[in-house]
Amino acid sequence: MIYEGSLDDGVTLFIYFGLLSVVITIWRLTAKNVTQREKYILLGAWGILPPIWFLVEYFFIFIPYGVKGAFNYFQYGQGVASKVWGAVFALISISLYSSKDK
Repeated sequence: MIYEGSLDDGVTLFIYFGLLSVVITIWRLTAKNVTQREKYILLGAWGILPPIWFLVEYFFIFIPYGVKGAFNYFQYGQGVASKVWGAVFALISISLYSSKDK
């Protein structure tokens, strides 16, 4: 456990929100009626928001409120999340690059 109490619940809820965002992004990318504009919005959102979250979680949540001795667990979770983020970002980029409507 990285956090305790209601803070742990809030971060867990945010993780579920992130996973739902991945599902919605993949769903929109595979839709037949997705526009280039929508793909660029997704690319911008996925390019900016996850790195901001990583910084906010580390500096404003983990450092002041994290459980002592949980840094390795926190670091592992951040590593996994960053790999998922990179994969989604790459998927959106490939979808834009391979699109016929350039």
